[in-house]
Amino acid sequence: MIDVVQGRPGTDADASLCELPPRQAATVRIAGSGQELPALMDRAFSVTSRAITAAGARFNGHPFARYTAFGEHIEAIVGFPFVGDLSGSEGVDITELPGGRAVMVRHVGPYEELGRAWERGTTYLAEHGLTATGPAWECYLTGPDDPGVPITEVFWPLD
Repeated sequence: MIDVVQGRPGTDADASLCELPPRQAATVRIAGSGQELPALMDRAFSVTSRAITAAGARFNGHPFARYTAFGEHIEAIVGFPFVGDLSGSEGVDITELPGGRAVMVRHVGPYEELGRAWERGTTYLAEHGLTATGPAWECYLTGPDDPGVPITEVFWPLD
């Protein structure tokens, strides 16, 4: 999925450049407070997962959340990359995770500490004179119910 990654799997990684393929994704838009976010994301992952499975499509990557608004009110596009056809999947949008160059930061630890990864990524962008070309997204390599600490990668798309 990622062509170039610095750092070892299972450890926090410094920000690095990577090359991503474009991927279509089954998504649901969510909006709410930070407290509501876990339940909203759980529902969105369930809806998009069921749509992919029901259509006979295949998952093509880890679940993600692409944030379009932060603050007291959070908005995100949430779902899974997939391969296949989802026509007729009511309530599920087909979007694209952009391909091309991106900045990536791996975070190993609780979701409550993900802000550290966001800080490392935005610092890298500033220090290298780079500008994201769209909203960043979090990719959840492990989930809250998996053994061990969560592993999340955050991506900022570039030109």
